[in-house]
Amino acid sequence: MGTNKEPILIISPTELKFKFELKKQIPATLVLHNPATHTVAFKIKTTTPKKYCVRPSTGFVLPQSKVPIQIMMSSQKEKPQDFDACRDKFLVQSVKLSEEEAEQPISPNLFSKVGGKDVHEFKLKVSYTQASSIPSPVKEVAASVSSVPASAEKAKAVGVTDPTLPSSPAAAMGSGDAAVAKRGHVQSGQGAAAGLPLKKQMSLKGFSLLHLFLAALLAFFCRQDDVGLKKPDRNCNHPEQRRAPLSFKKK
Repeated sequence: MGTNKEPILIISPTELKFKFELKKQIPATLVLHNPATHTVAFKIKTTTPKKYCVRPSTGFVLPQSKVPIQIMMSSQKEKPQDFDACRDKFLVQSVKLSEEEAEQPISPNLFSKVGGKDVHEFKLKVSYTQASSIPSPVKEVAASVSSVPASAEKAKAVGVTDPTLPSSPAAAMGSGDAAVAKRGHVQSGQGAAAGLPLKKQMSLKGFSLLHLFLAALLAFFCRQDDVGLKKPDRNCNHPEQRRAPLSFKKK
């Protein structure tokens, strides 16, 4: 809003808005535009100088030019009580300068109204807006994990089963442990097969106890034949012994 005298500078924006965040410095920019053909001196004041830092607070605006003003609000430890209706204000004073005054440094009395000096003033209100919250990485990870069972439920609802989808977040996070456990079960199964009784081992390999018994019996009779077989004595000259047939030895 302006005073009775219309400012000779075009000031934008007409209200300073700060995106409030706790424990952070919050910047805002003010632009002073001089559309005239003469130089204008300016000075910026605020009702709470300890809260705001203005750079530059005084200076010149050359004809047909603009000057950006950086306003920084100091970090706040808590939310202001007047957050919804801030009472802070800024005042922009401007004075038209002659060519001789434009070449001189700005004096403290340049903006004094004593003696009827023409000083233009413009007041600016301050308002706060809530800064957009940045999503937390932990929440994003939790959301991605929770989406896994949701996909499984969706597939189950339509009657499609995807073996690659875990049934729970714990299953999704422990898939590596499940693979290790599976390999352990296979190895333990092989070790258990080596410790089985002979009958079970033979049955696993395609042999039964009956086959084993018949093989042992056949080997026993073959051994008995080899022990009871008599060979003719080559040094014997007796005709009957030479003509005697082979026979089994009786026990």
